[in-house]
Amino acid sequence: MLLRILLIVTILVGIGAIAVSQFVVRPFIEKHIADEKKNLQDYKNEQSAHTKTKRNLKDTQTKLADTEKNLDETKTQLTVASNKAAEQEKRANGLETDLNKTKQELGTAKADLAAWAALGIPVDQVRAVIAEARKLRQANEAIEEEKKVLAANLKTVKSQLEQILGNEEAPDPPLPPGLKGKVVVVDPKYNFVVLDIGANKGVEPRGVLVVSRNSKLVAKVRVASVQPDRSIANIMPGWKLDQPMEGDQVFY
Repeated sequence: MLLRILLIVTILVGIGAIAVSQFVVRPFIEKHIADEKKNLQDYKNEQSAHTKTKRNLKDTQTKLADTEKNLDETKTQLTVASNKAAEQEKRANGLETDLNKTKQELGTAKADLAAWAALGIPVDQVRAVIAEARKLRQANEAIEEEKKVLAANLKTVKSQLEQILGNEEAPDPPLPPGLKGKVVVVDPKYNFVVLDIGANKGVEPRGVLVVSRNSKLVAKVRVASVQPDRSIANIMPGWKLDQPMEGDQVFY
């Protein structure tokens, strides 16, 4: 009887344990399994999102590198364009300067043409007129030179005439200030000297020069005849303090 009771109790306890397992433990286990599944799915979703984020980051880095490269190329192109613009501006300024110069030259040419037109000379005769004017100028210059030669010859002739006539009262002709020369020949017998200066230096007949040696007065001489680079002078009476020698200085 007791054994039956124990058996019944054991069966009841088993039934209770099964009931507890079915109504208490099973829902907990099922909930735990569901949570694990959810966590696993969340982990997979998170991993997928992380992978996608890494992919997006890599794409973004690639795009950033391309953007930086494009930016560098753009800067280079901008620099080249700026240099070209500066060159174009410089060229434009040069062209403007040339244009202004050309306009100025054109204005001058128009003014010259108007001046020629006012003279009433045909263009085809301008060269002949210029050549004729050049010939006249050259002829005038030749006449002026001839006048100078004739005037010098006239002075020489007048001086020689005065010397021949013995006109000692005639004033001494002025010579160029600071005129200097040297005695190159001395004739003590006839009391004359030859000087290394002549008409080219402004020496004139009857001109008086001082002869000195070592800063001391030697004599005074009067020019008797003049050549372009030589002259002959007579030693003036009363002014011969010493015998002139070759190499003595003469000055006015």
